[in-house]
Amino acid sequence: MNKLPPNQSTNSSLQEVENFLIQTYSAKKIPVSNFEELRNDAQVKFDRIVACFEVDHPEVLKGLFNEDEKKMHEDYRNHHRNATFTTPWQKINAGQLLRVVLESEDGVSLSNFTVQWMCMKLVHDLSALKGQ
Repeated sequence: MNKLPPNQSTNSSLQEVENFLIQTYSAKKIPVSNFEELRNDAQVKFDRIVACFEVDHPEVLKGLFNEDEKKMHEDYRNHHRNATFTTPWQKINAGQLLRVVLESEDGVSLSNFTVQWMCMKLVHDLSALKGQ
């Protein structure tokens, strides 16, 4: 996997973040309209969403999740043994999908992000790109 861009005193540009997600995690850009439910999320400023991504490559996901996260996915799959995971949230809970929402206050740099479900590695990388 690619290394993070060098630490900067300011937030990374959106282009740097997008390139990092695509190159490092084989992320695919998806329409913001897929995230209408975030209009009601108090921690998301919907009007500042500039890009959304999905990560669904099995080998990439396997390398992203820590042991606790993998255990939660396994528990979900065991609890839903006869289910076919077709909706994004079912796939997220089963460990088959991660979704990332990027926000920007100025349209140039990353100001906030949302990772749908838990993935500490991805949160850590995005926090570093945000300048935290």
